[in-house]
Amino acid sequence: MDPPSEALRVLIVDDDRDTLLTLGLLCREAGMYVHLLRQGTRVMEAVGTFGPHIIVLDLVMPDSSGLELAEQIHRRYGEAGPVLVAITAYSSDSDRRLAKAAGFQEFIAKPYDPQALLQRLAALRPPKNR
Repeated sequence: MDPPSEALRVLIVDDDRDTLLTLGLLCREAGMYVHLLRQGTRVMEAVGTFGPHIIVLDLVMPDSSGLELAEQIHRRYGEAGPVLVAITAYSSDSDRRLAKAAGFQEFIAKPYDPQALLQRLAALRPPKNR
């Protein structure tokens, strides 16, 4: 089923199943169109086929680095690409700097407040031409 054209498309990538399902459910209940991935190795394919407005990406996964994926996405799509949101348990100042340098526009530390996270995602809606 295709999403409504005005729906915010969010790709969520996290190797932790509970985190992935919980965040996916929250976003769906908020009216977002969501695609979930547990493997970072499938992110680039999903960006091309799903066309997300926002990617919520865990920084540390067993099969890939969220930082490296962000760099790949930013290199391929530049400013026309999806908004990148880091979500991680690693939240030091150096982690935040590394994420920004990799191309992340937002950084969310775990644990997070679900309603505050939804508000931040909704505020990140890109211009209509994406």
